[in-house]
Parts: sequence; C-alpha cells; structure tokens
Amino acid sequence: MNRTTTFSELKKTVTLAIPLIFTQLLSHVLPVVDTVMAGREPPAVLASVALGTQIFVLIYLFMIGIALVITTQIARHQGAGDRLRIRRSFQQGVWLTAILGALTVVVTLAAAWVPQLIGSAPDIAQGARAYILFIAPGAGLFVCSLAARYFLDGMSHPRTSILVQLGLIPVNIVGNYVLLKGLGPIPPLGAAGMAIATSLCHALYALAMFHAVWRNPRWRPYRLFYRFAAPDWHAIKTFFRIGLPIALGLIMEAGLFVTVTLIVSRSDAIFTGANQIALNYAGLSFMVPLGLSYALTVRIGNARGEQNPVALRQRAVGGLYLAAIIMALAALVIFLFARFIVGLYTNNAAITPIAVNILFIIGIFQLVDGVQVCAAGILRGLQDTKMPMFYALIGYWIIGFPCGLLLAYHFGYGIYGLWGGIVAGLTCNAILGVRRVLRMTQLPTAQA
Repeated sequence: MNRTTTFSELKKTVTLAIPLIFTQLLSHVLPVVDTVMAGREPPAVLASVALGTQIFVLIYLFMIGIALVITTQIARHQGAGDRLRIRRSFQQGVWLTAILGALTVVVTLAAAWVPQLIGSAPDIAQGARAYILFIAPGAGLFVCSLAARYFLDGMSHPRTSILVQLGLIPVNIVGNYVLLKGLGPIPPLGAAGMAIATSLCHALYALAMFHAVWRNPRWRPYRLFYRFAAPDWHAIKTFFRIGLPIALGLIMEAGLFVTVTLIVSRSDAIFTGANQIALNYAGLSFMVPLGLSYALTVRIGNARGEQNPVALRQRAVGGLYLAAIIMALAALVIFLFARFIVGLYTNNAAITPIAVNILFIIGIFQLVDGVQVCAAGILRGLQDTKMPMFYALIGYWIIGFPCGLLLAYHFGYGIYGLWGGIVAGLTCNAILGVRRVLRMTQLPTAQA
C-alpha cells in the first residue's frame, strides 16, 4: 500500500475523530460534574451517586448499542451518495429511538430497587434509588435524541452536538449546586437533586438536537422530515438485528465494571467512593478511543459504500495504530499524576490512597482498552457485530470476571483483585478483536 495514501487516510480519520472525541468527552462531563460535586459532600452522597450512575449507565449503553446502527447505515448510504436511503434511515431511526426511549424510562424506574435487592448499605441504597428514579424521565428523552445525534455523526458533522453539550455544562453545574445544597425555598435534595439537574439537561439536549437537524439549511436537500414515514417494522427489525449484538457487547463490558461497583457497594462508603472516582476517570479517558472508534465506524462505512477495499484496510490498520499511541500517552498521564487526579475529586484522606491504587491498575489496561474499542468500531462499520459480542462474552465473563473473583477472594487482593480481572478481560478482548479486523480487511495479493 502507498505510504502517502495511507498517511492521507489517517489524516482524514483524525480530522473526523477530533470532534467526535470532543463530543464523547462532553457527553461524559455531566457524570464527571456530578461525581466531583458529590465528592465534596459526605461519603454516603458520593457512594449513592456512584451506584446510581453505574446502574443507569448499564441501561443507557444497551440503548446506545442498538441506536448506533443508525450511524453505520447513514455512513454507508452517504458513501454511496444515496440521499433517499439517508432520509429513510433517519426517519426509521427516529421511530427506533422513540421505542428505546420509552423502554429506557420503564427499565430505569424498575432498576431503582436494585441496590436494595443486592444488599447495598442502607444509606447508599436509599440515595441511589432516589438518584435513579429522578434521572429516568430525562434519560428517556436523551435516548430519543440519539436519532439526531447519530444522523449527524454518520454525516461526519458532530459540531452541533458539541455546541449543545458545551451550553449545558453551566446549566448542570448551577442546577447541581442549587438542588444539592438547597437555596431559598428549595431544600437540599442530595443525590436526588443532582439527578433532577442532570435529567433537565438531558431533556434540553434532546430538544436542541432535533431543532438543529430540522432548522439547519445544510440538511434541507435531504428532506429529513418530508412525508415522515410510518414505522417500517421490517426496517426497525433490521436495526435491532444488527444493533442488538452491539448492545450486548457493550453491556458485557460495562456490566463487568458495574458488577465490580455492586460488589464494592456491599462494603462501605469509603471503598465505594474510591471505586467511583477511579471508575469515573477511567470513563473519561475511555471517551477518547470511543470517539475514535465512532470515527472509524463512519470511515469504514464510507469505504464499504464506496466499495474500496484498499481504503478500508488503510483506515482500519491506521486507526488501530493511532489508538495504541493515544492510550499509551493516557497511561503515562495516570502513572505521573494519579494523586493529583484523585485530588480533583476529593480531599478525603481515607478515600484518596485507595483511589490512587486503583488508578494505577487502570493505567495498566489503557492501551488494550483503547485498541479493543477501536477494533469493535471497525467491525461495526463492516456490520460485523456478532463476533465482537462473543469476544466480549469470552473476555469479560469467561476470563475476566472469574479471574477477578479469584484474585479478590482466593488470593486476598480485595478490590484491587477485582480490577485485575478487568485487566485480563480487556486484554483478551483486544487480542481477539484485532485478529478479527486484520482477517476481515485483508487485501487480495494483487492489491496488497
């Protein structure tokens, strides 16, 4: 393959990836703001927000996994220059996310009683239940907005989402402060208040995103809302068929992290709070390769629509190398500044050393975590979604979780052993994913 062409392909991927990475970082800002502000409160408040957030994220990621198919379809039709199919995919995507949004509300409300059922400490369970109950309505609207967001991502135009999320950060901070601590006639509501503020931001995001898609002259030639089609159950079923393995793969990974959080929540607020701080930062750094993986999904989808196997191979291999380099730098940041990072969240002397130690473990798996999620993004662009799901099952639950339990309870490493199991699971998934990508993008001898 020509090196100049390879560099050109990589440059285009980076150009698309930067705004998508920024979008993902901003999408994680609200949980970070919640955690930072809760970290200045008594440990029980931080632990409640931690547990409530993790349970909600599991539900949210499942819905995202199914909705992500909108991006892959839009990107493929854009590569083929087919405006009619772009409009049809968007309209059926709106119906898809409407269904997912309603399901999100129902499942989130039901999940509010999970902390109590699993035996979390009573004060943590009560706060987490309140957090989940109040975040449910806004969460449903936020999932509905994914049709607009993933249309824009598939069209390589994520700027709108960036601007909207930037505008919502101060809204969330002010809302958290007022509802967490109380102001005037408003009483302090603790974790529930933070959920109300976040839920309001989710609703505003949905309203702004659909308004932007509707009013922006750039999208008028696509006639996205012209003769809005009734639900096409065959198309929606196809979305589910392609998206369900993506969703299951995501929750298998997220489920491992949530399971660790649930196990830790059975101890006390100190360990739960330390675990949440480390997990929150891990999630923040994960947004970088996740944004890159979305860019790779779009770029691979475009190449597939163009029927260009050489570009497909260049974009896939270049993306994996880029992910490895970025996450090696992310690991270095953790190793050098772990204590400083924890200090941004809390000054609690009991929580700090535990969170720092967990961050060191997170630093170890940064590289494989970035590579595995980018491999999944590439396979998503190829509409190869079933094998990554099986890889997630093998890596996280057949290898990772048993290893974590063994290290935690048999060898006595406790919370650090549980995180060691996550390292093992991510490493296995990365190896399997990269192997699959290289095999599926292999060029015929004449083109190599």
